Amino acid sequence: MKIVSTTHNLKRIFAGALLSGGVVAIGMGFAAGPAQAHPGVFGSLSDGGPWTWCPGDSMSEGLDTATGRGAPGVNVNWDMTVCHTWYGTNYGFGNINPYIWDGDNPPPEAITPRQCPPIAFMCP
Repeated sequence: MKIVSTTHNLKRIFAGALLSGGVVAIGMGFAAGPAQAHPGVFGSLSDGGPWTWCPGDSMSEGLDTATGRGAPGVNVNWDMTVCHTWYGTNYGFGNINPYIWDGDNPPPEAITPRQCPPIAFMCP
């Protein structure tokens, strides 16, 4: 009976380890999307800003770090008839989507680069 109990416990430990590993692997897949910078042709949102977009500029061609002009992507909803100064932010600090601050003077915690967490796959 003792052998069966030990074998049963080992199976439970092994199954728990496999399940934990699966959860971590799935979590890595989901975490990779938000942790990555929003790509552009010339720059990325992790470059911060300020950026400028004006009517007539593409909404999806990317960011030009030399001119400071570019689009945050097609997933923003703003007035398309006026120019916008905008910043790429830390996730959750945007005022028009989780990554974008539209306007001047974003809060410092929105644009201050964050330290890399101890879990490597969460680093950009």
